[in-house]
Amino acid sequence: MRPRGTYIAFDADAVQDAVNSNMHTFRQLEEWEKNHPSRFRFVNMHEIQFSSEHDDLLESTTKSRFLKLMEEADNLLVVASPVLNTESHILNWQISRCVNRFHLPVIIAYAGLEELGEDSVQKYWTWLPQKFKKYIGLDSARMAHIPLTRDKLERALNTFSVERQFYPWNSTTIY
Repeated sequence: MRPRGTYIAFDADAVQDAVNSNMHTFRQLEEWEKNHPSRFRFVNMHEIQFSSEHDDLLESTTKSRFLKLMEEADNLLVVASPVLNTESHILNWQISRCVNRFHLPVIIAYAGLEELGEDSVQKYWTWLPQKFKKYIGLDSARMAHIPLTRDKLERALNTFSVERQFYPWNSTTIY
């Protein structure tokens, strides 16, 4: 059996916009995976570069591919930042499927931060996708909130695993 990896949910409409998206962060994740393949394995990093031109057929084909990749994943990573389109239909759809259908542990990595405190979820509330706000309000998904540093990300990805059935305590776990 192939080792499982991390599924990264992202705003597909903004991936081509280098200024108003997290593309620089995805490039950094790609670099970490390339330089440390035993520590980082992202099952869909190549998908982030697909064209954002959507028609009904392309969207259904893309969603079908995403579902197959989600099925292979051990956990879900979402990069939260001030430029994230929190209303993105495809981002919130990916989050919903990963949590509700595949029961993946969620890791929310806050770009540009070195540490998080007890009040960080409230402090950076506007950075979170709408789906996460709903889950937090209902405490219905187990999510680890981390600063996006290589060491913290590596530890979180190696800790929270659907395969090992190890999840964050609740929807606002600071890790």
